[in-house]
Amino acid sequence: MNILDTRRITGPSLFTDKSGAMLDVEVPDIRQEEVLQVWGKCVSYVLHLVGWGKEEMKTRRFSGGISLYFSAPIDALYSACSVNEVIWDLTLSVLNGGELFLEHSKLAELKNEIKAELNPALVKMCAAANEHDVRFLQSDNVVSIGTGTGSRQFEVDSISAPQEIDWNQVSDVPVVLITGTNGKSTTVRLMESILATDGMMTGASSTDGIRVAKQTVESGDYSGPEGARATLRNQDVETAILEIARGGMLRRGLPVKNVHAAIITNVAEDHLGEYGVQNLSDMVETKFIIRHGLAPDGILVLNADDAEIVNYAKNVTREICWFSLDAADPTVSNHVKKGGKACTIEDGKIIYFENGIKTALLDHHRIPITMNRAAVHNSSNCLGAISLAKALGVENEAIADSLRTFGSSYTENPGRGNIFKKNGYTILMDFAHNPHGMNALVTMVKNIPAKRKLLLIGQAGDRSNDDIAGLVKSAAKIKPDHVIIAEIPKYLRGRKVGEIPSVISTCFKDHGITESSIQFADDILGGIKKSIQYAKQDDLLILLCLDQMEEAFHYIENEIV
Repeated sequence: MNILDTRRITGPSLFTDKSGAMLDVEVPDIRQEEVLQVWGKCVSYVLHLVGWGKEEMKTRRFSGGISLYFSAPIDALYSACSVNEVIWDLTLSVLNGGELFLEHSKLAELKNEIKAELNPALVKMCAAANEHDVRFLQSDNVVSIGTGTGSRQFEVDSISAPQEIDWNQVSDVPVVLITGTNGKSTTVRLMESILATDGMMTGASSTDGIRVAKQTVESGDYSGPEGARATLRNQDVETAILEIARGGMLRRGLPVKNVHAAIITNVAEDHLGEYGVQNLSDMVETKFIIRHGLAPDGILVLNADDAEIVNYAKNVTREICWFSLDAADPTVSNHVKKGGKACTIEDGKIIYFENGIKTALLDHHRIPITMNRAAVHNSSNCLGAISLAKALGVENEAIADSLRTFGSSYTENPGRGNIFKKNGYTILMDFAHNPHGMNALVTMVKNIPAKRKLLLIGQAGDRSNDDIAGLVKSAAKIKPDHVIIAEIPKYLRGRKVGEIPSVISTCFKDHGITESSIQFADDILGGIKKSIQYAKQDDLLILLCLDQMEEAFHYIENEIV
């Protein structure tokens, strides 16, 4: 019964809206009830000793393990993690016949750790922010009040007294949260474009980095809490669009509350087995954490074409705006009859419903990113983005004008369905990395004429062999004439060099791809170069760039003559 993970919870999570300490432990299913009973006694005993007797305690079972949580003061979360680990050690001791007793030296050590971490100024500023109804954001080294143009920040060890603040100068900006399995980054980009067209100075954080006014200020994956906080602390930002990744929600909880709108684009099996999330139902519950970040009048935008989302939403008490590719979808039509908000496609037009009023926004075929409706997943992404924009009060004209000009080039939406025409053949560059995303890509590829199709593919080492098999099963539907399998050295994540390509190769052979039709590359860029060598007139090269995206774009754009 080992510790799997220990972490601070700083925002709304699967358990609660409160900050606290989380411990994931390995426990055989047959012993979980016994362990929980003993842990309950131990946590009450230890928390009372350290002076935290009124904290909230929660647990969550999963196959082979348990998550153990208790709430804790916001200025003592590192200490709370230490306390949780001591409680677990005591639990194991009691289970093995020991007494429910904490050594005086260990108790003194915990109390000293808590005392050293406490920050009364931080607690006072948080309370003052709540009193003035503005957001309070906490990081290891910085805390801030307000967001965007109305924000002010302090080093954690030099926080001003609340009475020294001119609270009339502190305010919040509108915030949108975006989560889902696929389509998150594209929805972020669409929202940036719409809000820019509407004249807003927009900040965005996503897997593509942090951007202000559509200009990158930090490169890398910033879909976690710190990326969101950095965006919200930028004083140029008038509206913030934040991609919220599953991992960040599970590790820390949501980074911000009281937001205007939030969307779940879709939910599929991906990253299962981490933090006790072991099946699709668990993943759906995880994605729906995002609703806890909404303000009381905030809008939850949901995909009516996703059966799991529809089913879970039956028990959600939030105002919902549904979107669907099918105007006759029963979830949408029933919702509209009750005066609810919805966005869909009817007779080739994008339609928005609110309070029983039906508004036609623009012709579906005039949205370039849908590739004349071949990229069905991007049609869905557009509907979600429109729903978010309407929740923010954006005018219809700005929405329509933006979507008519937002294309599928690399500069507009890097690595998401980017098309290049080179020497008589076509290159499709994409980021599909799970079966759900791959199936969307398959649908798009079927609508692109090609004499031969080449597929460049790789995968990160943290995916199980079964996950890889699922990806390849979907990719095989493309019916590629040639496959190049690339190693991704940056994302081996415990695997040996060559291990992932070997698994991918075996899976493709199981789906009828001959060994002579398979090549290997040392990395993505090397795979692209081999793809170009293969290419002939009227071919389609499908390049899945999970790494080296910038290098790939530069090579395709500048080196192919």
